[in-house]
Amino acid sequence: MPENPAQALVIVDAENNYYVLPREVVETARAAPEAAETIREHLRDTAHVPLADGYSFAGVLRLTPEHEMAHYTPEASWPVATTPS
Repeated sequence: MPENPAQALVIVDAENNYYVLPREVVETARAAPEAAETIREHLRDTAHVPLADGYSFAGVLRLTPEHEMAHYTPEASWPVATTPS
């Protein structure tokens, strides 16, 4: 994402509810490169649909209720990329 701290990703669901995800939230959810294949395996009917500012929509993860990534946690359920300090 560009370095604009006011930038946020906005998504809308089928019921027209808006969700505003500030840049910092999006960055904390960045998957580690080694998790990409696992994530792709759980995406069905993927097609990178261009959005704006370099983003693309890749799809929706469809997981069984038992899958570890299907449960909310304040920590990301998949390996998260880390940035060097």
